[in-house]
Amino acid sequence: MERLALKTFKSTYFKGSAIAISFIFSCIFLYFSSIKDQIIFPNLENYTNEYYTDSANEGKSQILNHIFSDSTIRLEFLLKEGFYSPYVGLSIAPSSADYIEAGQYNEIRLNISGENIDRVGIAFYMPPLTFGENTTTDQALYHSYLTFSDQPNTYSIPLSQFKHPEWWEDLHQIPESEKNKPDLDHILHINIGSAFSPSIEEEKAIEIRSIVFTRNNQSLYMLLGSSYAASISMVFGILYLMGYKKNKQVQVTVSYKPLELEDKPTGEEKCIEYINQNFHNSKLNLELVTKETGMPQRRITNSIQEEFQCNFKTYINRIRINEAKRLLDETSLHIGEVAYKVGFNNQSHFNRVFKAEMGINPSEYRENKS
Repeated sequence: MERLALKTFKSTYFKGSAIAISFIFSCIFLYFSSIKDQIIFPNLENYTNEYYTDSANEGKSQILNHIFSDSTIRLEFLLKEGFYSPYVGLSIAPSSADYIEAGQYNEIRLNISGENIDRVGIAFYMPPLTFGENTTTDQALYHSYLTFSDQPNTYSIPLSQFKHPEWWEDLHQIPESEKNKPDLDHILHINIGSAFSPSIEEEKAIEIRSIVFTRNNQSLYMLLGSSYAASISMVFGILYLMGYKKNKQVQVTVSYKPLELEDKPTGEEKCIEYINQNFHNSKLNLELVTKETGMPQRRITNSIQEEFQCNFKTYINRIRINEAKRLLDETSLHIGEVAYKVGFNNQSHFNRVFKAEMGINPSEYRENKS
């Protein structure tokens, strides 16, 4: 067998196959290694910026000071009562092109710090979205959050985390079955602003030193390495097996005991239990439930529809609203804090869901109870 292995290793077929495979994998490696970062900031020549507040929603938040230099963006502001979820932010858009083209990247990297704030929302705005025969009336929004410290540091966010916010899906009636990935080659502008914060009437600041689209190839290189080794091993194995069969035909009879098959539990109870215990997680969705319970998405939605006569999102919202009612009854928490505790990232979205379920908004509910 050792002589056959050595003969296979030295064969022309194996050497030719190994060279071809090595060439293909080298080309893939060189291509992805050659992708350069796209610097959004600092890049004063190609990008412009502007600041915004919640005044468009009749909010009263204020920008106290803003600095935009060739090395720093600093935004000092005050969140005030007025809008359900007060906010301020920065919008960056290309000045010499129609779009930011970031389709070949898989991460956005920011060097950022804050004062009295440790979380921001990052949004990509793209041309109106078309699904079926419908088109959204405004720009498509994809959103994610970043938690950071008061010391300057660099953070990376996978672009796969950017999704439609729930309130945006509700506003545009995006169906659950519609899975839209961001068209990263057509980003109109990037918004970075304050995320939902129960703390208002306190001076805050966000300071940004760099914004870069980059490509993290670590997982790709690991995949290429394992695929390369598997391909070489497969070729060697095939050639070795062909040589072995050519030299000796062996018929192998295998005796075995058939596996005993048992009926397994359906898993619906495990799925519902997981949802009930994790409804306060704002990132709870069908994909996460499937990952944690092993239950297919279609089976989850069908099970909830049959047992509770509603869809997946409505079931979670009903649980959250029930818990919100308890907190409104038994505590003096601010309505924004209640929303955050039961799994809503956005107070205005919480108010809409609460009113749709109860017929009144949370403030009226608390007043009626008192």
